[in-house]
Amino acid sequence: MAKLRVAVSGVGSLGQHHARIAAASERTELVAVVDPNETRGREIAEKFGTQWLATLAAALPQVDAVQIAAPTGFHHGLGISVLQAGKHVIMEKPLAATLVEGEALLTALAAARKAHPSLVAAVGHLERFNPAVQKLRELGFKPRFAEATRVSPFPMRSMEVDVIMDVMIHDLDLLLALFGKPVMSVEAVGIPVLTKYADVVNARLKFAGGGFATVTASRVARKKERTLRAFGENAYASLDFAAQKLEILRLMSGPEGPQIQPQTVDIVEGEPLKLELEAFYAACLGEGSDFVQWQEAFEAMRVADQVQQSVAASLKEMQG
Repeated sequence: MAKLRVAVSGVGSLGQHHARIAAASERTELVAVVDPNETRGREIAEKFGTQWLATLAAALPQVDAVQIAAPTGFHHGLGISVLQAGKHVIMEKPLAATLVEGEALLTALAAARKAHPSLVAAVGHLERFNPAVQKLRELGFKPRFAEATRVSPFPMRSMEVDVIMDVMIHDLDLLLALFGKPVMSVEAVGIPVLTKYADVVNARLKFAGGGFATVTASRVARKKERTLRAFGENAYASLDFAAQKLEILRLMSGPEGPQIQPQTVDIVEGEPLKLELEAFYAACLGEGSDFVQWQEAFEAMRVADQVQQSVAASLKEMQG
């Protein structure tokens, strides 16, 4: 089987792992790593046995697919270049820096698919590939109410965006996938602490059909916590993203009346980024379709924008 020839654009803290996985995969050949920082680029290229290139334009003629792990502000320009070259692409979340840029990428994708109908365009919402999340979705769990918490110490990166686009968007995407309904309204509060952007945010989402969710994101906590609690019809699910653990309790009828019984959930642990990229490679090779579509990622961006607008309004009210 011919291998998928790939390039990784951006080899910073996350991009280096893109390169590691691409270099080790049986489905791919890592043709190049692309980074404007020559020292960093050569270091990663040497580590994974490939070449360093300063520009994506130099890599495009040599590859079938591109993994974009550059900062969000570069997503629009890099994405357009890849699409115009007719190459498969996976973009790290979020899809773009703004809704306008996201819409432009969707328009460019539609145009590119006229010439390349099988073009794969994915977004790296890797929590969808967390084994615990995959098991929850496999079980067909449908929440009516959910609480998502994603907090950590300040990472000293992503200082050009707020905590909403940095980390909350993981949970916004996941909640859209779990509820399977559009968000009808958003109420949110947030404050800047260490940056000029909101570093702590709490949002309340109302979904079509009456479902609700609260989402908390913070990058000024003392320790990491990434959890989801979801409540469905006669059932409760508790998910720990980091530990890849899922607990489900169900209300059952017993001989002495209603009983709450735990459901055994067996999970095979795995690296979400590797699972996500392998699914992308398989799709590019015509072997599957398990990836987050650009349109889905744009919907998460749209909700994130609503959260940002609500936070801005609440801050204005505080200062008023």
